[in-house]
Amino acid sequence: MLSDNQLIKKYLKGDDRAFDELYGRYRLQLYSYLNRLAPGKSQLVDDLFQKTWMKVVANLSRYQDRQTFLAWSMRIAHNLLIDHYRKENRRYMDELPDEISCSGSVPGESLVFGELSAALKRAISTLPSEQRDVVNLRQENVSFKEIATIQGVSLNTALGRMHYAVKRLRSLLKSWEA
Repeated sequence: MLSDNQLIKKYLKGDDRAFDELYGRYRLQLYSYLNRLAPGKSQLVDDLFQKTWMKVVANLSRYQDRQTFLAWSMRIAHNLLIDHYRKENRRYMDELPDEISCSGSVPGESLVFGELSAALKRAISTLPSEQRDVVNLRQENVSFKEIATIQGVSLNTALGRMHYAVKRLRSLLKSWEA
């Protein structure tokens, strides 16, 4: 049985069967990994799975064996998922009206709520990217354990990033305290 590195070298020399063997070795593990990161989102998992393998093929010549092929592939999948959530959150945040109506509420309340919503949107955009990603992923109801996996950090680091993000947001929105 050939090692991953040997198969990669053979594939880069034109042996497509070598890639088929690599794919066969890791397709189930990679698919399961994506399913754990995005539970219940089978269409997203399928899309990311396909995009991951396309990126693997496109970047295989740059693979270095400092990490296992599986870890490298999972990192690609992880980065694609983060990109997906960033795009989705940007789309969601852009679609949020600056003023959200609250029918039947006290006059002026919807204006205040809209201003607060816009201020929160701006404040989140100023956070460091790691903290902003944690906040955005939590808005998508992604668990801290999954966020840690996506970011490639420990659970405590993910929790710490959220803690500092909330602290920073409170500071930025201090003027909104009642």
